[in-house]
Amino acid sequence: MKNFTNFNSFLTVLAIILLIPGSIFSQATTYSRDTISMESGRTHDLYYSLKTGEKYQQIRSDWDIQFSTAQMDVTVRTNGAQGVNLYVYPWADTSSWNAVDTAGLFMFPVLHNSDKSWEMGAFNVSTTGSELDYGWGVYNILTHKITGDSIFIIKLPGGTAKKIWIQEKNPMLNIYKFKFANIDGSDETSVTLDLSEYSTKAFVGYSLTSKQVVDREPVTDSWDLLFTKYMTFYNNQMWYPVTGILTNYDIEVASHSLCDTATVAYNPNSLDSANISVIGNYWFKLAGGMPPTYEIFDSLVYFISDHESSIWKVVFEYYNSAEGKIGFRKALVEDHASITEVNGYKTGKLAISPNPVQSTTQVVFNADDAGIATLSVNTIDGKTVFQQPVFYQNGLNSVGIDLNHLSSGIYLVALQSGNYLLQNKLLKN
Repeated sequence: MKNFTNFNSFLTVLAIILLIPGSIFSQATTYSRDTISMESGRTHDLYYSLKTGEKYQQIRSDWDIQFSTAQMDVTVRTNGAQGVNLYVYPWADTSSWNAVDTAGLFMFPVLHNSDKSWEMGAFNVSTTGSELDYGWGVYNILTHKITGDSIFIIKLPGGTAKKIWIQEKNPMLNIYKFKFANIDGSDETSVTLDLSEYSTKAFVGYSLTSKQVVDREPVTDSWDLLFTKYMTFYNNQMWYPVTGILTNYDIEVASHSLCDTATVAYNPNSLDSANISVIGNYWFKLAGGMPPTYEIFDSLVYFISDHESSIWKVVFEYYNSAEGKIGFRKALVEDHASITEVNGYKTGKLAISPNPVQSTTQVVFNADDAGIATLSVNTIDGKTVFQQPVFYQNGLNSVGIDLNHLSSGIYLVALQSGNYLLQNKLLKN
């Protein structure tokens, strides 16, 4: 999961949530309309905040690979929709770095990012299935580092092929080491990438052509939706680049099709936080013509839970692919913003793994010293259904929670120590 939040060197945590009784209320459905632009030819990505309407636009062609900035994550993704193709070198391990031969390699399948999860990048999909194998490397239980055991061939959009070796990640320091070169070994470049400098971002990119880090994302908590091009397994037949909408970490979406968009009701149990492409490219279809035109599904509604757990109703109304413009209407259905504003506390947002959860889940956090905190789980009407003390030590801590006794629904969980309060939302299936 993504996002470690640090409060004045107190805690960095991976998961949790709190309800302040009386802070959740419904509002009348009042729509506002907005239009985003991915520019002509849809050459740009657009990061969007439902609450503020802020738009952060970035060109898509300036990076080739990107790394998750989360300390305990090992995701490495490719810019597949831009034409970056990745192949695992199947004939030898890293000991053959100096003798790579690509004859016949490009007949092998291209490795793609998952379009369902941010945490399964193209470099991660060639895993053996072992819990210690992350595709590009294997966790070493002695050094606590992930050591690269695979060579990859990466073909850039212009057709240039390079070999690349993700050599190591040091989770404690959040530092990657990797190198790449031309297939014949020339122009070899070694990179040490310190991701602690980018802790407020979800991913940091890298250009193999310019040999530069590409810091292209807004602060993670400032956006909910990403209007972009990405690779999907189209019609369960072939990988294909599509224009669509992916959701940020911790954003949950419920899709309601063939419904009356004016009267359809929000159902919290239908929210999905595990799939980042619930919206995807499913809200329009090809209508024909040249240049092609698209038809919006006008009986389709999305309910979206944002970073503050507020619920938005979104209906798409317009898509012009040539201009790269998408129009929609949105309405605030439930305002939960006060969850993150509790008088007398220094508050922050958390995450949980797994979330949604069926039975048990883990709360994982780093602490700069030892102490005691209170972990609680609350219903949406403010009733505490689980509470326990947490004795944490300096360094990495992990606390398991058994939720088998809880019924399905949304819960709000909190970790509190003194005047520090870390909070987020939990969905029990």
